[in-house]
Amino acid sequence: MPFKIIYTADLHGNEIYYEKLFKKAKESEIKAVVLGGDLCPRGGNSLQEWISMQKEFLENYFIPKILETKKEFYVMVGNDDFRINFKILEKAEEQGKLKVIHKKCHKIGSRHIIGYSFVNPTPFRLRDWEKFEDNKKEEPQRFSGEIIRSIEEEKGTIESDLKEIRKLSNPNATIYVTHAPPFNTKLDIVASGIHVGSKAIRAFIEKEQPLITLHGHIHESPKMSGSYIDKIGKTACINLGSSYPKPLLNALILDLTSLDIKYIEM
Repeated sequence: MPFKIIYTADLHGNEIYYEKLFKKAKESEIKAVVLGGDLCPRGGNSLQEWISMQKEFLENYFIPKILETKKEFYVMVGNDDFRINFKILEKAEEQGKLKVIHKKCHKIGSRHIIGYSFVNPTPFRLRDWEKFEDNKKEEPQRFSGEIIRSIEEEKGTIESDLKEIRKLSNPNATIYVTHAPPFNTKLDIVASGIHVGSKAIRAFIEKEQPLITLHGHIHESPKMSGSYIDKIGKTACINLGSSYPKPLLNALILDLTSLDIKYIEM
């Protein structure tokens, strides 16, 4: 029997995108919704205003709208979401309103799903959800020397985290949602033409060959490469990108029974 989910990422608090997503989620064929990070809006005249804006969005719009759909939501944050507000999602999970997938394994249909929000270092200031790939601590050229964190830095590397996540389920029967796409694929090309994805995530996919992997983070990559999907060995890896500022939501309908994939723009 089909078990269809809708997946998207990088909505950045855009209510036009969210309204389209929630409307689609209410359709009978959709059994669950998966969100791959960067949930909240950007903006504010100060750091505290920015944090407060995201807090208000989660509490007063995002979670109430989820409850209206009456569908299962599997969510995680991305590198543009302040980590101090992550507790709002954790509380909502405790209340049975949604499922947080960051570093957690959940059943979804007949499969399992695990998420991972941290990304390899970026040129940006906000570093709540950044970690080094490994102990080499390679950094890109930064736009600014300023570092913004809303909470104390979490120790460890992407490589070490993935080793722990590997223990949660059988990768061959698991959907992994990592905000960062794998390095040197059709999914991680920025406007300058270079690849900026995660080498540790690519190594994990190469070794473990998950059922399927879902990503986000690099908005322009599908336009740069001409494809939202790539393969690493037998694993299909997907980054839908973002059509911003166009009012088009990029989404994926995935049948977890047959693994049929359908790309849609709404």
